[in-house]
Amino acid sequence: MVIYIDVLLFINTIINYAILMTTERLLKRNCRLYRILLGAFAGALFSLFIFVDSDSRLLLFLLRVLSSALLTLITFGWRSKAEYLKAVVCTIFVSVSFCGIFILFYQLFKPPDMIIVNDIVYLQNDPLLLIALTAVIYVIMLLMYKLFSERIKSTVVPLQFTVLQKTYSCIGKIDTGCNLKEPFSCAPVIIADPSVFTVEPDQPLRIIPYTAIGGSSFLKGVQAESVIINNKKIDKAIYIASSKIENPNYQAIINSDIIR
Repeated sequence: MVIYIDVLLFINTIINYAILMTTERLLKRNCRLYRILLGAFAGALFSLFIFVDSDSRLLLFLLRVLSSALLTLITFGWRSKAEYLKAVVCTIFVSVSFCGIFILFYQLFKPPDMIIVNDIVYLQNDPLLLIALTAVIYVIMLLMYKLFSERIKSTVVPLQFTVLQKTYSCIGKIDTGCNLKEPFSCAPVIIADPSVFTVEPDQPLRIIPYTAIGGSSFLKGVQAESVIINNKKIDKAIYIASSKIENPNYQAIINSDIIR
């Protein structure tokens, strides 16, 4: 199969543009068009790896990670280490998803102008067919994201709790990753943002230790007199702790054990 470099760069720029547009939607970023185009072209340049004569899978893997890191930096810039790593991971995920769908298309239809080298898909199709196929994949990815995001939204529920005869209301997120419990009673804990609830020194406090990525620490908690989640009263002992919630969509994190 004859591969023309100009056609290769053009086709991969189109594909990378769709990948970066999808990533932008997933990350909920607003990037300038020229940055997306520049990132797409930079990614297309890395498609020239097809001419690298190497049997080292480690080398090819490192080159792919480097290309993803570079085009992510070009497109989305640098906000913080965490935000950058999140963007890189998302870009790689979308790229792998696109590649997987292209491989599925190749396995089903065996198009003569498609080639897979070093587990990377290269196309030399009619540009209209390529654009149509890429558009279909883009729509599929967005539909999957919408379905997944709707599932996430379903875990965001109204929360109401009462402490020392005072009732507090907010929006809480049921988090399967939160297993925080009061150590003596093993009662589950709800973490509320200080804007909603703050533990006062004169309240009957319990120290609740926890371990996170940044290290170990503790929270101050108070047992709630009543808790209502999604308009359903919870008949079990629950503690309320106060800590900053870094998300504008909810003000509390709910231990998923509470609703089981």
